[in-house]
Amino acid sequence: MFSRSLIVVFLAVQIAILGLTGCQSAGADAQKLLADKKYQEVINKFPDTQFARRARALMAEDLLAAGKAEQVMKEFPDTRAAFLAREEQAKTLYNNKEYARVLAEFPNSPLATEAERVLAEELYAAGKFDELIMKYGKSDRGKQVKEERATADFEAAKKMKGDKQVAALEAIMRTYTETAAYKEAANLLRDVRKPGGPGAKPTLQPSLSSTPGGSPAPLKKQ
Repeated sequence: MFSRSLIVVFLAVQIAILGLTGCQSAGADAQKLLADKKYQEVINKFPDTQFARRARALMAEDLLAAGKAEQVMKEFPDTRAAFLAREEQAKTLYNNKEYARVLAEFPNSPLATEAERVLAEELYAAGKFDELIMKYGKSDRGKQVKEERATADFEAAKKMKGDKQVAALEAIMRTYTETAAYKEAANLLRDVRKPGGPGAKPTLQPSLSSTPGGSPAPLKKQ
């Protein structure tokens, strides 16, 4: 006669076997549906499973192959097919020289960096440096222009004195935070502000004869 504990163990094993058999059966069912391209049925029958995710990916690939890129990007944005659709559209815009649209619509595309470089080069060639810094300040050309301006401003600031120099150095530090001149301006500003530094104002020593409480001036000879 089985003891109570053995019966409990036996039932647990049977439940586990049935569960495993059920999982295997469900997997086989899902695989058959995928093979038959019944993707929506898989999604409905096995939601939140790897089978549903695979069905979505395959559905997106079929739509992309059918030329329905917009639908893929809208309904299946997290699939590989959606990534390929976005890259294809970005490439089309780039080849059509619509660089601003590439940046605006596909900022995460590898082509966005190249589009920004082209636009920055165009502004640089046209001498539109202010617009270049404002729009594409992190591009190579944008960084170059900021470095050149910061260096020129720093050279001018070194020739100044007193409060005017301090104001110029502070302006460089506000405007050109990611340049070599920023560090140089910070170092010079620190030196200028030191007591007795190059920008320090001289301290006037009062005359003993004219300062109240000072020592009396020497007596004239009689």
